Amino acid sequence: MDTEIDILGPMAVRRAGTVYHLQSAQARVALARLVLAGPEGVTREELADVIWPGALPPTWASALRTLVSRLRAFLAPMQTESANPVVKRGGRYVLALGQDTLVDVEDATRAVAAAHDALDAGNMTAATRLATRAADRLRSPFLSEHDGDWVAGWRERLSEHLVTALEIAARAAMGAGDHRRAALLAEEATDRAPARESAHRCLIAVREAMGNRGEALRAYQRLRRYLAEELGTDPSPATEAAFLALLGPSSPSGPPGRTPTARHRPAPFTGRRREMTALAGAWARAARGRRQFVLVTGETGIGKTRLLREAGATVAAEGGLLLVGRCDQDAVTPYQPLVEALDGYAAASPDDVLAAVTPAFRGPLRLLLPSLGGPCPPGALPEQPILFAALTQLLRAAASERPCAVLIDDAHWADPQTVMLLRHLLRTTAGARLCIVIAARNDLPVPDRQRAWAYLDEAMLPFEHVGEATEITLGGLDLAATTALVGEPGITTAAGRPAAGPADNSAHRAHTRSGGNPFMLLEMLRHRAGPDAVPPAVARLVAAKQAAIGQDARRLLQVAAVTGPSVAFDTMAGAAGLDVLAALDALESLLKTGILTEVTAAGSRHPDRPALYAFRHDIVRQAVGEQVSAARRRHVTSLQHPVPGTGHQLSRTGGERP
Repeated sequence: MDTEIDILGPMAVRRAGTVYHLQSAQARVALARLVLAGPEGVTREELADVIWPGALPPTWASALRTLVSRLRAFLAPMQTESANPVVKRGGRYVLALGQDTLVDVEDATRAVAAAHDALDAGNMTAATRLATRAADRLRSPFLSEHDGDWVAGWRERLSEHLVTALEIAARAAMGAGDHRRAALLAEEATDRAPARESAHRCLIAVREAMGNRGEALRAYQRLRRYLAEELGTDPSPATEAAFLALLGPSSPSGPPGRTPTARHRPAPFTGRRREMTALAGAWARAARGRRQFVLVTGETGIGKTRLLREAGATVAAEGGLLLVGRCDQDAVTPYQPLVEALDGYAAASPDDVLAAVTPAFRGPLRLLLPSLGGPCPPGALPEQPILFAALTQLLRAAASERPCAVLIDDAHWADPQTVMLLRHLLRTTAGARLCIVIAARNDLPVPDRQRAWAYLDEAMLPFEHVGEATEITLGGLDLAATTALVGEPGITTAAGRPAAGPADNSAHRAHTRSGGNPFMLLEMLRHRAGPDAVPPAVARLVAAKQAAIGQDARRLLQVAAVTGPSVAFDTMAGAAGLDVLAALDALESLLKTGILTEVTAAGSRHPDRPALYAFRHDIVRQAVGEQVSAARRRHVTSLQHPVPGTGHQLSRTGGERP
């Protein structure tokens, strides 16, 4: 570049290795005004208003002419030709800059735009480089010795560009796996622009990507409190969606510097009209003062968390108070989901939430809620009846402000104390404008499910009869919903092709093999080998299921996978080497957890023919089969196709063949 003009920080003009400085503050602001005006220029009145932002001096016209003459003299040696550097065109002053002149402000704003494009294109390296360069420039002060509306306006504009650059750099660092740097950049963005929700959403995403869900929740709570205190508003739907995205399992954080697996865009929400109608009805009844409990159940990957997110977005859009909690397996926080939900309310409230609580309950709440000073060691907590009454009163106080929805995810991991608290809420919140929605898996091994939900299921029965409790069981998407899902823009296979098309049967095939389970369905469609292969994520899910069901059930499952699409009980029991009672116990476990299902023999007209058992999802059968060792596979196969001379074999439909 022939000439460089630095307006940010100490103003300087560089040319051919020489640095020139203007000594007059008035000359510096005049030069900045002319540079940033570009080819349009400024009138003499506009230039005078910037130089003298208060009242103009009586002799401002002659003083302005003198100042412009000084600028011409300062810039003249830097011109390649003897042309006048400050000209007057149509009554406006115009700074005649050469085409190769670099202005730091313009360079920084162009870099921000280019960084944004690089981030959208997935080029994290370029996005980081460009955004970092822009942020480094934009951190320098703009005309720090000068005031006035024009200067203030440009400071605000440049501050917006800086926060945008910080957000882009943070998201690029997160995409590259450098979570620590991403967190520092996102924190700086929120400090510089505390009301800018996109910066807070960036910080929430970074903390969640680090696996620190608590910090992500606190970032949301800080924003919510600031908006309430300073602006009297609630977070936008986009921010509420980021908050709701904290439902479900946390994102594992990888080692610094390692690029994480790319995330797919969220799939469109489809095929749940009936369930959303039921939730909308429960919310409407709760808003009218008729407290509601909703239990959402379904197998892993069926879409429980997504349903809660969509319901929460509806509540937020309608102005309801949204509180969110989740149960973690082996949680260390007593009453975790309700503590999380109410702590979020306490942390984000601009007022003292304890003012609405009986004085006797304020101490226990301070011991329990982190934002009020807790949590204290579990052994130091007050007795359970006092805690239950305190939490219930705080929840009722929250619901008295406006209709309140409490969303609790992964409730199948709830400990007995949390289940007892939920039972207590069932009995004591009648008449509150409150809707509690609980999501839980129904495919856990039987003892785990009985441990967590026997008391709650029993407690809900009388409330179901009076319309205050509802259970929603999610099944697989139907073929129409599947076709709509995979036909949406952004749902593509791993090879980059649309997941469904006029001549593409992949959607139908994936639906058949997954039973409409959204998680399995999308993983199959995105897998590079197509819907006939087992995606790694599905293989991991199936391995986890097998690890939880017990040895006898695993043996039956392995036999069923090797045998074929369906198998009789005696075949499974015989090949697994189990006696009848042990095999029946294992089979009942597999049926109750939904891995196997009982089917009728195809085309059979014999009512006494033994029932056959099949996998609920064919993709699960394939995954189990691929995890069976070659030795076990040969053993099972030998019982069905014996070596000549052994005299017997097992039939897939039961009994021995002579």
